[in-house]
Amino acid sequence: MNRPETLADQRLYLEDGLRTLSCAGCGARVRVKKNSPQHTSIQWTTRAVRECAEFSARVALGETTALVDGCATLRDTIERAARDGRLEARAATSQA
Repeated sequence: MNRPETLADQRLYLEDGLRTLSCAGCGARVRVKKNSPQHTSIQWTTRAVRECAEFSARVALGETTALVDGCATLRDTIERAARDGRLEARAATSQA
């Protein structure tokens, strides 16, 4: 059985502060959290991977999605959202 502190830390790390964001290029929807100006967490769904134009193009070239580093258009969308104030950097805090 997991201790309540461990479950709270897990929820904080995996879910807290995530915002749904649509890629400006293809509309794929992912969940994003800016932990700092340099650190971004992105949760991809299977659907978003299928809808992403860059992932689709790379898969068509024979690559597997697990080895695709990311999507440049989505990265630009995230940075624009952060600059516009739609996605703020949030430092994670521990419940310890």
